[in-house]
Amino acid sequence: MTGAYAFTCKEPTTDNLLHRLNQLGGWKWVMGDSHWYGDYVATVPFAGVRIRIVDFPGRTEDGQFTYECDVRRAADCPTTMEEVDAAFRAVLEQLPARDVHEIEWFD
Repeated sequence: MTGAYAFTCKEPTTDNLLHRLNQLGGWKWVMGDSHWYGDYVATVPFAGVRIRIVDFPGRTEDGQFTYECDVRRAADCPTTMEEVDAAFRAVLEQLPARDVHEIEWFD
């Protein structure tokens, strides 16, 4: 099962985003690289779940930055997508992120 989200925050780069997410504690975020998506920030918050925030930040009129992310959950994962969604939204709230909304999955 998969899902995808977009959100807005003040972090201008994935390096800044990585640092801020790891400051929050809890999940361990790492930097990765993809041929298709460039740099990304990822975590494995639960066994069988991967969350990836890709390095395509756009800029809003008020100087914030928009990011897109995807969530992949293995079919045999015991954690429900609803639990993953709630936990991820809680992390984004601490960032703080705004305008969090679902988008079409892009992987």
